[in-house]
Order: sequence, then structure tokens, then C-alpha cells
Amino acid sequence: MKINVLILKMYSVVLLFLLVGCSPDNEKSTEKKSKRTPDLLQVLTQKINQGKYPKTNALLIAKKGEIIFEKYFNGYHQDSMQDVRSTTKSITALLTGIALDKGFIKNVNDPILNYLTQYNKNNLRNWDQSKASITIEHLLTMQTGIGCEQFFGNMGLPDCEERMFDQDDWIKYGLDQKMAFRPGEKWLYTGTAPMIMGGVISKAFGKPIDAFALDYLFKPLGISKHYRWTKNRKTGRVFTAGNLRITPRNMLKIGNLVINGGKYEGKRIISAQTLNSITSPKVTLPANYSFFKTAGNSWPGQKPAKYGYYWYTEEVKVGNKILTLKFTFGNGGNYIILIPELDNLVIVFTGSNYGKAILNKQPFDMMYKYIIPHFLRTS
Repeated sequence: MKINVLILKMYSVVLLFLLVGCSPDNEKSTEKKSKRTPDLLQVLTQKINQGKYPKTNALLIAKKGEIIFEKYFNGYHQDSMQDVRSTTKSITALLTGIALDKGFIKNVNDPILNYLTQYNKNNLRNWDQSKASITIEHLLTMQTGIGCEQFFGNMGLPDCEERMFDQDDWIKYGLDQKMAFRPGEKWLYTGTAPMIMGGVISKAFGKPIDAFALDYLFKPLGISKHYRWTKNRKTGRVFTAGNLRITPRNMLKIGNLVINGGKYEGKRIISAQTLNSITSPKVTLPANYSFFKTAGNSWPGQKPAKYGYYWYTEEVKVGNKILTLKFTFGNGGNYIILIPELDNLVIVFTGSNYGKAILNKQPFDMMYKYIIPHFLRTS
């Protein structure tokens, strides 16, 4: 009799469990769990593999200095060096800042011909007295007034950079060009400016700029290999306007240096004050130009990108959140992007969409639709 009662009680418990497990509320709970929010970084990886973002070669993300995401595509790998084009300019800006900190360059308001004393009105073609007024800051903000332009390509001015490679003296070639505006009057994006800036650093330092970069930037960052400068085949002069070949991991080190205020692994490489001057906006890009808008993303009240010393700034609005991005830009889709408000996030993109004005901005579509929403959810 006691055994029958015990069996009956056990049967009642099992029946109750089955009824609860099959209840509508529990079904809804199970259904809710099965519809979890997808991992947007995994979704983005799938999109890249499916060809949604062609010729994306690498995507790396670091948070608080630690790599948390690293993917390579199209046969690229950790040691693959990418031609990062004009991201080189942003590295030249850092070298300028270090030269200022070390006292090799006295002031950004110094006329450049105070350093490049080998060039003057007697040996420069198209001499204009306003060339004597071009300062280091004019070089760094692309406001030299020299008549070359290659960002928009619709201003009736020559590109200049392509013909530069045929010249023996790249610096003289830039200084030889006709003036189109007064120094400081207009933003004209041109490779002649950072090329001349590299010459100023070399002259002030007394050695080639690649030696300066190795001693004061690359070695302190632990970058001893997996990078290569482009040089003049005849003179050996380094091209400081573009075409540096470097791995995404080494790009990430540079991004971590900047987002940490000039320190890398606790060691001061560039002063916070100088770094702030480099990345702070100085010029609003013409024609309300926006990297996000060019990539197909817009919102009410959208603001144009701004320019510092070879570094860009742009705001993005995702949902109700407004974030400020600091970044480099290299043709092809080569970027170092910093988002301090998201736990010091550093994102590196490399790509090979060279000469494709829309496709080389596609990282901003990836940022807007996947990367930023992912970290807004998880932060």
C-alpha cells in the first residue's frame, strides 16, 4: 500500500513537470532564447566572405590595447604587408610631432624655407614670394596654396603626385609648382605637402627620415620588421606621402599609441599635447564631404569630416548615440580608426580598392551597420 502511494506521488510530480514544460509561457521563453541577437562581427565576416565588401583584406579590432578580433581575407595573413597609401601621411604627422618634441623642429609656424635652405628664388621654377610664407602648419593642414589637388579631382588643378615619381628631386618638384592660392587660404589635398614635410624633418634631423622613424617611432613600438618604405630609385629619398607597406598588426600598434595619448606599453613616445594638436580638427573638408555619407549612410544633422595634421575627424550617429572618430585614410580602403568613447577601440582595415572613390570608403558602411552597433550593445 505504501509503495502504491509513493508511485502515485511520483507520477503526479512527473505529470506536473510535463504540464509546466508544455505551457504556452514556457514555449515563449524557449522561443525567445532561440531568437538571440546575432553576433554582428560574425555577420560582418560572413558578408565579407560572400563578397559584399570586395577586396577587404584584413579587419583587426583592439579594445583597451588587446586584440579582440582579427580576420584576414583574399589570401592575406598576419605577416602580409599592405600598401596603405595615404595612411603614410598620418605617420609622417606623428614623426613631425616627435621632431617638435625633441626640438629638431622649433615651431609649426616656422617658414619651411628656414629649414630647406637649399631651395630659394634662384633655383626654384615658378617662384612666387608667397612661397617664402609657407609654414610647417600649412604643410600639415594641406593649405600651402601650391596648385596641386588630388582628393576631389574636379578643381582644374593637376594631381602632381603621379609626375613626381619621374623626378630626381621630389621636394624641389613640389616647391616648383605654381601657387594657386595664398598659404592658409584653401584646403588642397596633395602628396607634395607631406613629401616636403618629410624633407623638413630630414634636414632638421641631419639624417634620412627612415632613420628618424626607426629610432623614434618604430623601434619604441616594437616594429622591427614587416614594413617597407617606398624610395626614390635614383636618390634613395623616402616617399613620406604614401605607399608605405606595413602589416595590419603594426598599424594597430600605431593606433594604440595615438588612442593612449602618446604612450605605448607605458612608455612615452610623443607628448599628449603634441598628439592632441595633430589629431584636433583644423579645417572642415570642402563640399560638406563625409566618409559615412560617401559610403551610403546619412542621418539628420550630419556634419562633414574635418582635417587636422594629416588626421581626419568625423562624428557618427548610431541610434541616439553620437560618437567621434579619429582616423587615417589610405586609398584602397586602408584605415586606422579610433573610437575613444567605446573603451578605446582601435579598428584597422586594409584593402585593395585603389582608385575606387566609393569602394575605398566601404569600411564606413561596415562601421555603421555592424562594428559600432556591436560594441554599443556590448559596452
